[in-house]
Amino acid sequence: MKKKSPPYAIIGAALFGIIAIFAFVHWKNIQDQKVVDAKAAEDAKLQQEIDALKSQQAPVVATTPTNMRNVLYATQPVEAGAKISSAFFEKKLTPNDVLPDAYTDQDDIVGFYAIRAIEKGDPLTQHNIGKSLPYLSQRISPGMRAVSLVCFNAQFNDTGGFVVDGDKVDLLFTSTSHDIKLKTEFVLQNVTVLYVPGPKIESDQVNGIMPAPPPGDPISVTFEVTPEQAQALIFMSEVKADQGGHFSMVLRSRRDKSEIKVKPFDTQTYAYEWQKVQKMADKSAQRVQQLAAQIEAEEKAQGQGNTNETPNPTPPSP
Repeated sequence: MKKKSPPYAIIGAALFGIIAIFAFVHWKNIQDQKVVDAKAAEDAKLQQEIDALKSQQAPVVATTPTNMRNVLYATQPVEAGAKISSAFFEKKLTPNDVLPDAYTDQDDIVGFYAIRAIEKGDPLTQHNIGKSLPYLSQRISPGMRAVSLVCFNAQFNDTGGFVVDGDKVDLLFTSTSHDIKLKTEFVLQNVTVLYVPGPKIESDQVNGIMPAPPPGDPISVTFEVTPEQAQALIFMSEVKADQGGHFSMVLRSRRDKSEIKVKPFDTQTYAYEWQKVQKMADKSAQRVQQLAAQIEAEEKAQGQGNTNETPNPTPPSP
């Protein structure tokens, strides 16, 4: 009887299957481990974030005490005339009853100017910060000049003290000749006052300047004039020094731009002219009434949008 050969094919197939099973199990274990490792890494990352959040301190909300406020202080020296930027100051808590005029909001002063030198640590107030520089030269109109004249003092104050910067005045000059003849005449009319020295005075109805020097001491007022007028006034100032003449000024309405012709008043005609003062005053009263009516009509027309109004009214003949 013939001996049978072993089933090698079956045995090979069985071995292959066993190897495949082991390979699959190994691959599956690797994949499961990757999932476990990824989950562990994600959990670790999440834990780190949680730990980081726990380690952070809770934000502190700063509250301003009710009796304090933030005030702007200079962080560096600032020269007079410098334009203010946010780099020049910082905020510091300051009691409400201290520095009541100090600035508290940077939007109020950025772009403004230091009107005087500021030291580091100084509070920024209306006394050292301004919207514009207080230089007189900035207030002079192009083509005009500023000239100062001793035109009144506390003893001879022809305007009663009620002249402030920006007012309009008429300048008169009284000259004295060597033979003691006096003459007073209008020199300039409708002149702008640029500066009057002295402390302010106020009442319920008017504001003004009280001349600073004591009675008898001179005080200078600065006017805006043309170069030709400045030359003439300086010349007359020299005449004043040589012959004892002096300037006077009389206050006029800012609404009145008219000029009038007035004859000089002197000692030669005094004995005769003083008798005509009332008659002259009556004619002046008529002129004033006509001028007031004219100005009122022009202002009314301007208020109604009339573009044909006369900017400088021509007064009636005296």
